[in-house]
Amino acid sequence: MQVGSRGSSGGQAAQPRALQGNQTTERIGFYICHCGINIAGRVRCEEVARYIGTLPNVVVSRDYLFMCSDAGQDLIVNDVPEHGLTRVVVASCSPRMHENTFRGAVARAGLNPYRCFHHVCVREHVSWVHTDKDLATEKAKMLSRAGVLRVTEQRDLHPKSFPVNPNTLVVGGGIAGMQAALDVAAAGYHVYLVEKQPTIGGHMLQYDKTFPTLDCAACIGTPKMVSVGQNKNITLITNSEVEEVSGFVGNFEVKVKKYARYVNAERCTGCGDCQTRCPVGYQPDFGREAPRLEIEEEREACAARVIERNEAEPGALLPILIDINMELGWLPPDVLRYVSRRVDVPLAEIIRVATFYNFFSLVPRGRHTVKVCLGTGCFVNGGKTILSQLERKLAVQSGETTKDMRYSLEVVRCLGCCALAPVVGVNDDVYHVDDVDSFMGILDGYE
Repeated sequence: MQVGSRGSSGGQAAQPRALQGNQTTERIGFYICHCGINIAGRVRCEEVARYIGTLPNVVVSRDYLFMCSDAGQDLIVNDVPEHGLTRVVVASCSPRMHENTFRGAVARAGLNPYRCFHHVCVREHVSWVHTDKDLATEKAKMLSRAGVLRVTEQRDLHPKSFPVNPNTLVVGGGIAGMQAALDVAAAGYHVYLVEKQPTIGGHMLQYDKTFPTLDCAACIGTPKMVSVGQNKNITLITNSEVEEVSGFVGNFEVKVKKYARYVNAERCTGCGDCQTRCPVGYQPDFGREAPRLEIEEEREACAARVIERNEAEPGALLPILIDINMELGWLPPDVLRYVSRRVDVPLAEIIRVATFYNFFSLVPRGRHTVKVCLGTGCFVNGGKTILSQLERKLAVQSGETTKDMRYSLEVVRCLGCCALAPVVGVNDDVYHVDDVDSFMGILDGYE
């Protein structure tokens, strides 16, 4: 056994002890780095080297000032043929920093770097996290001993080269997915954009305006939709979902489930005539007479009045739902079924419209809507605190309605009054709020 300090050739020689089983022929070299004072400031490296030198099959055990230096690497390169080393263990900084460095040295010495080398971290895991030298040194001995035992169990690995498929898959055709696809396509790579809805655009198109410019969402999203559709480097796969991903980096294989459209997508212009002319309908067949709808009399009267007022208008469904929502404060399920029956529109289509726009509510709302602005101006001026105090005083959370159905508490992103920040809106009124107690007095005036 060769034991040396800071790479010196001096030391004591001894016959290595044999390991058990099929490990009797192993000859292990151990090297611990001082890393200046990064490791040696807390770990007694010479003591660790002496200890590891007493372990079975360790024939060389050295400590050196900087193992990552050319001179430090040469120690390994020279010791392997000189002492017939079959395994090498280096205790130094993190593997992330210098594992490849020492693997290279082992490879230059003629050994398989994956089978014959193991890296032990005694800087980040020991010297940098301990102040007691005795404890740090003992921990370094323990980790180094574990490394010596582990290296004998490693097997050959051989790097292989594979062709890389540069195509990119983007899942989701919202504003982020569209922008990602456009950026990758602009770099010259082909992109497959998968979207589960029949069209791209995502939830952003449901918004009215966007912060901070207050541009309409469609004004931002529509040009990107057009750019994605016209880009030769982008293949759109809509009305589809990713079912399975296999393979590895550069060679992924993706299984996509594409739902039937029942139209020729290549010839479709999006005119919508096929929907109106489709001979297949899904209205339920109730026999001779449809069952009577269970609906409150007051709600039925409201819905009937609104339908009569708007029925002759083109695209009457949207104004009908808007008027009912404004009069009742929400869209009750029985009213939606009544509207479906009266205007001969499938209930699923009505619910699709009602859930698309944030204006509509499918749950009961209070008589007055309290809107706390959490835009940038209001947020930095205490909007979050105002919201917390209002939640406590009204005994509801944001998005809920008081038990007496008087107030509904909401959070909005901008009320367009940044100069008055922080602000709270009540129905169509907007108030600058410095003191929540004073604002509660104003709120009490809304019956």
